[in-house]
Amino acid sequence: MFRLSQKADYGLILLSNLAHSKKMVSVSAVAKKNQISSKFLSQIATELKNAGLIIAREGTKGGYKLARKPKEILLIDVLKLLDGELVVGECFEDDHECHCGGKEMWQDLKKQLEETIGSKTVADLVVT
Repeated sequence: MFRLSQKADYGLILLSNLAHSKKMVSVSAVAKKNQISSKFLSQIATELKNAGLIIAREGTKGGYKLARKPKEILLIDVLKLLDGELVVGECFEDDHECHCGGKEMWQDLKKQLEETIGSKTVADLVVT
């Protein structure tokens, strides 16, 4: 089963909110608007900043903004940064000897999932 972690979900929420704004946006404003933990969102913002996906500025007019255009930030890169591999399990590994007979099917499913998410960007999260 594919499931987003809370960390990945919050990261996508943050990026989506930043994509809506041309100005710097505070983590606390995003957290309040979405009723999520400001402290946890701040930790996620630091990871996204360290990966070069967002830019931070301190001070009274500080906050965060996207480092690139929303259409240039792939969701698969964000999810792998925050959660690691999208699909994990022995049946998805090339060197695993599968006993259930479904190895090819599971690997095909993983490939399709990664191709689909790999074609989506932060711009796809922005509802106009």
